[in-house]
Amino acid sequence: MKNSQKSVSRYGDLFIRLLKRLIPAAACFLAGFYLLHTAFFIFAFPLFLAGAIILAAPLATLLAEPTGNLFWPSAYYDRPQPQYSIPQSKRARGLYEEAMAGFEEIAEEYPQETQPYVEMIDLAIVDFHDPERAKAVFHRGISILEKDEDRETLARMYGAIKTRLDSRPGNGLM
Repeated sequence: MKNSQKSVSRYGDLFIRLLKRLIPAAACFLAGFYLLHTAFFIFAFPLFLAGAIILAAPLATLLAEPTGNLFWPSAYYDRPQPQYSIPQSKRARGLYEEAMAGFEEIAEEYPQETQPYVEMIDLAIVDFHDPERAKAVFHRGISILEKDEDRETLARMYGAIKTRLDSRPGNGLM
């Protein structure tokens, strides 16, 4: 979030610099066109060059920065990202409790991540057929997640995953 605010501020600063330089550059270009029109060619081209030099730095920065971010990103993570592949591979091999423990570790290490709660709910419903365990994971996730959009995502995923159970009345969901 902070990186996106910094980049918006940075581009705003670049546009302000460009606007400040636009007036003297426009004056150079207009004077150059006037001299070109009045047949003083030798004096017109240095004015065009001066106008181009005045605009060159902010225009180059404005155009080069997005392209440069493709190759050298300005955003970085301050720690390694969660490794979901390990518990997912354990789940694929039928080691459900070990997979659940792996997702629990990720949820403890990265409490604001939504995916480990979704994975644990899916495990509880699809593999364990335990709606109470899924419900407990859901409520724990809802209480830990800080962002409203993350809580909404978790609630939506919980609702979608619990439809995989039999639609018997009284199965104890929510």
